[in-house]
Amino acid sequence: MDLNEGYEDAIAKVFDKSEDTLYSWILKHQKEVCDNFRARNSNKPHIDFVCYRGLLKTIGSTIYEKNQDWLICATKFNSVIYLCDFRTEDKIKKMSQLTKKEKLMIFWGMKFEKYVTANTPDSEPKSSEPVNGKEKYFTVLKGRLGKHTLLYSAEVDGKDPLADANKPPTECYLELKTSKMYQNAAATDNEYRKFCTLKMRAWWLQSFLAGIPKVVCGFRDDLGIVRKLGTIPVADMPDKSMGSLSPSSPLNAISSFLDFVKKCVVEDAPTIYKFYWKPGNPVTCEKLNQPGEYQVLPEGFTSNLEF
Repeated sequence: MDLNEGYEDAIAKVFDKSEDTLYSWILKHQKEVCDNFRARNSNKPHIDFVCYRGLLKTIGSTIYEKNQDWLICATKFNSVIYLCDFRTEDKIKKMSQLTKKEKLMIFWGMKFEKYVTANTPDSEPKSSEPVNGKEKYFTVLKGRLGKHTLLYSAEVDGKDPLADANKPPTECYLELKTSKMYQNAAATDNEYRKFCTLKMRAWWLQSFLAGIPKVVCGFRDDLGIVRKLGTIPVADMPDKSMGSLSPSSPLNAISSFLDFVKKCVVEDAPTIYKFYWKPGNPVTCEKLNQPGEYQVLPEGFTSNLEF
């Protein structure tokens, strides 16, 4: 598979918070949300937090992160805390300074998905069609972490046509990744060490939070040509991580952060609470009486919400 094909024709991903898919879904499925989150002896659903899986992954990765800061804003409405991550000045600067090779490598991941996915189980992939970064599929999940009940959404790459229909619904999904090939499966091979530590850590957390059971990886060379495929069960990743991953550690980090948010976020919308973290420093919280650029909820959401 040549992951370079179609690079010039790719359609870039543009995310507009005013057209947030999760909040649109909630408004269209309010009865379903209430039924699935209904609290005992109450007509109202019990939800502590609403967010995206990517935000949870960012928090969980904090224990490993040494370079990248993050900024997350929160607001409360009807006892539910809504979380949204924003790009920091440092992240914006880094994104604007991406080299052509770095942009190409981002494209490689999307192109790999194009090669191995099809619209239906009995159809073939249309790898010659332009890669469209705007086309995404999201699943909406109910989860519990520590004392917290969450409604969150995760992007998924594809469905396994051979998945067991009797298993939990999310186990039908697959995560698709690319990685540089390594020469030897030995601790002395630098590429193999990177794969076992950095990749296993990131892939495990991302997949575990969405209940996805396995990752299909396209192993590529330096020129962006996939030379072989591999399937890695998510449950095996901690053992493959060379001791760099303890599953409870990132989950505890997320739970601790949510504890902190609950203590800080006491006033209802439109008050915004801005949480900022920089490697080597504690998380800070700043209350914003005027949201400004840090608007968490899209316009019209609260006025159309019935719970």
